[in-house]
Amino acid sequence: MKLDVWLEAFAAPVGTLSRHDDKSLTFTYAPGSQPTQRISMSLPLRDEPYRDADARAFFGNLLFEGRELDRVMAVHGLDRDDIGGLLEHLGADCPGALSVTPEGTGPGKRPGVFPDDYEEIEPARLLSILRSLHFYGRLPDDTRDPSPIAGVQPKLALVARDGRYYVPRAGSRAPSTHILKVSPRTQSETTRHEAALLTLARTVGLDVAEPVPLTFEDDETGAEINAILSTRFDRSFEGAKITRTHCEDFCQALGLPKELKYERNAVQEDRKFSLRAISTIAERSAAPGLFRMTFLQQMLFNLMVGNTDNHGKNGTILYKGTSGTLAPLYDVVPVILDRTVTHRLSFTLGGAEWSEDVTMERLMDAMRDLGFARPRLDRPTRLMLERLASEGPGQLGQVGPLGDKALADAVAAQMTVVEEGLGLGLPIAPRDYYPRLVRDEKPEGGTGGWGGLS
Repeated sequence: MKLDVWLEAFAAPVGTLSRHDDKSLTFTYAPGSQPTQRISMSLPLRDEPYRDADARAFFGNLLFEGRELDRVMAVHGLDRDDIGGLLEHLGADCPGALSVTPEGTGPGKRPGVFPDDYEEIEPARLLSILRSLHFYGRLPDDTRDPSPIAGVQPKLALVARDGRYYVPRAGSRAPSTHILKVSPRTQSETTRHEAALLTLARTVGLDVAEPVPLTFEDDETGAEINAILSTRFDRSFEGAKITRTHCEDFCQALGLPKELKYERNAVQEDRKFSLRAISTIAERSAAPGLFRMTFLQQMLFNLMVGNTDNHGKNGTILYKGTSGTLAPLYDVVPVILDRTVTHRLSFTLGGAEWSEDVTMERLMDAMRDLGFARPRLDRPTRLMLERLASEGPGQLGQVGPLGDKALADAVAAQMTVVEEGLGLGLPIAPRDYYPRLVRDEKPEGGTGGWGGLS
């Protein structure tokens, strides 16, 4: 079976994905492909086909768990490892500007024209969708998902204009422009926390996916449904025309399957998500020095606020030419508030696997791994950290839609641990005691303890 591989910006397929009888894959670029038609850093342009391991690592990352994947597997009798067979049915809705479709059937995506290619979601219908996402973690049974999105949190891709919401018309193949992420019933503050942390990141000078916190009143259940509306950074606007920008996550760029999104899951040194691996991405980016510095600041922000889940699927490279740039910060969640998951770092920092083990010496080693020839914290980075420490807990704890005392106390406790290791003299304002876990074992300073988490 052959599948055409498309990028939205081009009128012809950029390559062919072949699925063989043993379910193995090969990918071949179209003859005469140009540098802007490269689909991944891990798959440079060449005449020879890419074999199964390389093709599977990239194309397998285009599939993500969910009800639609389960439905396709059940209806068509496909196994989870049949990447080509699954993409035959799901490839038109791949992330970003790329689509995979049966040979000769045309592209799965095209630019959209607003409002012609979109239909409005009426308020009552929107509330029904939000209710289902909030209580059950999925769309209502009678609702078509116009643009599936990866991630564990319930969400819907749509277009937001002037307080009204739209989805692409069926068959239009048009892009969405926003992601509406909904807090699940069991973690009702999740989106408020994410919006608060992204707003804080923007306050201290980081480029972020624009967050808008929302609350919807559901009269039917009496629930207050929290959500966050984020503008998609992989979209471009030209008048009424909306186009997709090609992008890939770190795992795709490194040729790693999603199972290796955490450094701790690797067994081979050359197949690992790590700072040294990120350095190889930076070296091939449009501006290596800027890429490294931006990644460093994002990394330090995540460390300071306790987001230890910044793994290889939570970082993105945007392509607006032949070379990539690091996408704005997104998916920032205070993992330290969740006692049901590990707080181990997604990748080691100079050998440190936990926040408690990060020292200035190890941070300098981490910067060397990231590609800094003479590692040091420059003045803008120090100022960012100082402002984050002095203003962050207070901003997070203020009264208002983004204020949350537990979040502020937890972040202050995390900052204190980081400061103790780095010794920068960061001006962290005093907060009430928060019983944060120490290496997943027990609350700091507390009696008793928590069992090991995974």
